[in-house]
Amino acid sequence: MALARAIQGAKRPSQTITWTREDDTPEDLTGATITARIRRQGQGTSEDVTGTFTVTDGDGGEFRWDYSDDDVEIAGEHRVQFTATFESGPTPAKTFVADWIVEESL
Repeated sequence: MALARAIQGAKRPSQTITWTREDDTPEDLTGATITARIRRQGQGTSEDVTGTFTVTDGDGGEFRWDYSDDDVEIAGEHRVQFTATFESGPTPAKTFVADWIVEESL
């Protein structure tokens, strides 16, 4: 689940992400609420992603990340941990971590 690169300060285009399991099948995100935390390059702490997440194809494991100003404020290599929370089910929350690069604006 590689993340597309972003440009520092650019909130468009939104990023579409397909969440897949280890066997490359889509994770069913029907009814899920997606949140995320980000660890910036060189920082030992993480912070909440403040952009919005919208599940666009639950069965296909697809969701969209609409960046906030804070999300794309700092250029560099970052790690993002996404969490899908479900109202019910045997596994109430699932996570995955992905590397993300925000390119410096020229």
